[in-house]
Amino acid sequence: MGNTITASRGADKYTFVASEIRRRIATGEFMPGTQLPHRTELEQIFQVSKVTLQRVMNILIEDGFIDATRNKGSFVVERPPHLSRYALAFQETPRGNHLWARFWMALVNEASCREREDNVSIPIFYGIDGQSDSSDYRKLALEVEEHRVAGVIFVAAHPREPDLSLLRRTGVPGVTIQSEPQQGVPCVVINYESFIIRALEHLRARGRRRVAFICPPDYAENRSEFMMAQAAAYGFETRPYWIQGIGLEMPAVARNCVHLLMAPGQPERPDALIITDDNLTEAATKGLLAAGVKVPAEMEVVGHANFPWKTPCVVESRRLGYDVRPLLAACLQSIDVQRSGETAPQIIDMTAQFEDELSA
Repeated sequence: MGNTITASRGADKYTFVASEIRRRIATGEFMPGTQLPHRTELEQIFQVSKVTLQRVMNILIEDGFIDATRNKGSFVVERPPHLSRYALAFQETPRGNHLWARFWMALVNEASCREREDNVSIPIFYGIDGQSDSSDYRKLALEVEEHRVAGVIFVAAHPREPDLSLLRRTGVPGVTIQSEPQQGVPCVVINYESFIIRALEHLRARGRRRVAFICPPDYAENRSEFMMAQAAAYGFETRPYWIQGIGLEMPAVARNCVHLLMAPGQPERPDALIITDDNLTEAATKGLLAAGVKVPAEMEVVGHANFPWKTPCVVESRRLGYDVRPLLAACLQSIDVQRSGETAPQIIDMTAQFEDELSA
């Protein structure tokens, strides 16, 4: 503590000193709530003038690390950024409501709620996909390097894997949200299979026997065999052409597919419909209206939702999906556990729930 530290010639002195004090706070040398050494001592330690040290203090106050308003010296705040600020990093960049997935929108909404209700901050970064020259990546890297965040939550754009080089380079705690975990990084796994199984269980209990699926293209391509096998295991009839993969940017196609599937005069029609993505729920159910289908008399519908931020559904349906409130809470807790030096669970499984099963 008493050793003299001199800033290198290549860096501004105030930048160097601010970074060093942030580091000492983040590593616990200066604990939350404790008083920093007197300013004359800091001037001697870092070999800086009063003017330079005042500039350092202004930076640390602005960053939320210290409080110097008590007229008794400078104190580390009770909840400095490295203990209360969590970066939420998306691989994708919003390009309009028709392309920005509702799950990602639900996470952004929930992050905003957590900021209002809890003593945390959750800044959001977009396009974090290995391009180190992007504006948001540079901002995120600076936040991490200057100890302004407790950790990073990486949201994958399925089926791609998030770029975790920043985590590995800096050692900052992190967690991913994706369908398949990456080695060595805790992951909140969205259990898509549980959605199909629970939907089929519900529809069988309602006496349905012929089921169709509306889902995104990669879901239809990669999980069609699983859906067919599970449908058969639960005693359902289905057909390959009753599994329709539709791009999230083309909701009108979902409407038309369902209309065609259920149009009067079809020799065979399903009596149950599972919509696996809430970006398609509203449009797909509009197709039922266009076909004149009586719901639920002629067809039972299970529509995906991200709770509590569910999308509209224009017919009676049972909403099934994932609650982003415990999901985001699990991410924050994983980062806190890692920062405390303990081992966080590598896989946190999020299974599908019906709306009436959610805890208040």
